Amino acid sequence: MFNRRNRRVAVGIVALVLAGAADRTWGAESNGAIAGVVKTASGEAAIGALVRVKHGERGVSFTVVSQEQGRYHAGNLPPGEYTVQATGGGFQNDSKATVQVSGSETARMNLALGRRQSVTEMAATSDLAKLFPEAEIKAYIMEECTSCHIGGLEHIASSRKSQEEWLATVEKMRNHPYGNIRSLNITDQQRDKVVDYLAKHFGPDRPPLDPDRDLPKAWFTGESSKFMVTEYDLPRGAAPHDVAVDSKGIGWVGEDGHGVIGRFDPQTLTYTRIPIPPAVSKPTAHTITVGPQDQVWVPDSANNRLVQYDPKTQQFTMYPAPKPPGRGNFSANTIAFHPDGTMWMTQEGSNTVAHLEPKTKQFTYYPVPSGVRANKTVAPYGIAIDGNGWIWFAEHDASKIGQVDSKTGEITERDTPTPNSRPKRMGTDGNGNVWFGEWGSVGKLGIIDYRTSQITEYPTPTQYSGLYSVGIDRMRNHIWASEFFAAKLARFDPRTNRFTEYPLFNRITQLRKIAVDPSRPGRVWYGGYRVDTVGYLDVIE
Repeated sequence: MFNRRNRRVAVGIVALVLAGAADRTWGAESNGAIAGVVKTASGEAAIGALVRVKHGERGVSFTVVSQEQGRYHAGNLPPGEYTVQATGGGFQNDSKATVQVSGSETARMNLALGRRQSVTEMAATSDLAKLFPEAEIKAYIMEECTSCHIGGLEHIASSRKSQEEWLATVEKMRNHPYGNIRSLNITDQQRDKVVDYLAKHFGPDRPPLDPDRDLPKAWFTGESSKFMVTEYDLPRGAAPHDVAVDSKGIGWVGEDGHGVIGRFDPQTLTYTRIPIPPAVSKPTAHTITVGPQDQVWVPDSANNRLVQYDPKTQQFTMYPAPKPPGRGNFSANTIAFHPDGTMWMTQEGSNTVAHLEPKTKQFTYYPVPSGVRANKTVAPYGIAIDGNGWIWFAEHDASKIGQVDSKTGEITERDTPTPNSRPKRMGTDGNGNVWFGEWGSVGKLGIIDYRTSQITEYPTPTQYSGLYSVGIDRMRNHIWASEFFAAKLARFDPRTNRFTEYPLFNRITQLRKIAVDPSRPGRVWYGGYRVDTVGYLDVIE
């Protein structure tokens, strides 16, 4: 049995390489390019349009932004046929436009933004949030109606229903509608507030949604236009919740939908799938982390074990986890590596923080006090270790930050300055301070000064950005953050307290955990949870 304590599992990996991956290694021939000019339907230069060129056969795409005079250039492309798409100002070009790249030549393709985009194509969740008048219940609607629906807010903003019709809709969501993974978690009191709000602002007497009038016409200029995105299509249903990157710049993906570890090499653009050894239940790969020695760690909550994969030896080692006290099973959400060689991890489902001594495979659980008092889990989420070796973690459902004494296991808790902030993932900068994302409220980036324990918050430029995860560029001391609702990656400079936001082509990507490449400053990895992709953004200086 794979869940037997103290058993080392050495597996000769039979790599599940995606179709065509064997011939995805290219060298000198991969310096072709596609260039041209983007214009609006009226013939004016389209400055700040997103342009994506996609190699359909290989499943890889590259996104750039049109610059002065509407010119764009996507370089260092492998040979083959590409579709070329451009979006801007609520319009896009003919998505069937194709061009052939061969050798080192530059293929030309001019584009005209002549087709109006649908609401789903042009608007991220943060854009739609602007159509919802401010009220206490608004944050709840944003969080709950987007956790299952790809276009949750779009459905509401486009609908016009009576009080009775909205009540029937909400009630339907309480009983596993449309085969969703869970029912709407709502009390009768919350239901009544939601229904009243929706009937008031999206009732039959309200004017219909007019995208041309009601939604922003996005163009991207200045620093926000100086980047290139490389993205790779994963198998359908991969659900890449987390990504990680090792010291050599290799990206690692947890395919939660398939229980597989993915390895993406940006040099060859090859993606290899490594199956996690089977157990009683189908393995899970919700979370993935790379340790100090480039070993890959995946909590397999379905089988109550922590999985370690060594890329050098291609061997797996299993760490069977005992059942946490109180409630729930082993459900590690985020892992942090302590300087003393031990590991700490949050247990979202069991209301605990866990400590692991890898040498002895001994787990110790510490219940979170606020959850114990409330007799429920407060969803311990992100975790990080500060410059003094103290452990900090986010309490997502309690909007608190917890601190663990690594010697005694004693937990101290404090509220975030903003109520209902719903903190998510964390990271530690080169100075020893801890940063975290605030998913709830309007979306903020928080920092904990490890010397004083003081928390300071910085609102993102995009309201309701849904700031989820943080990553640290230690070479430049830049803080990166994923904006879940905005489909953007944000870079924050602590020296100037200034954000720069970089958009992604797909507005429903749902960015979750990100990872900064330690081998290449300005490169940030992410997983497209809703669209089954893995990608990275390179800043162009």
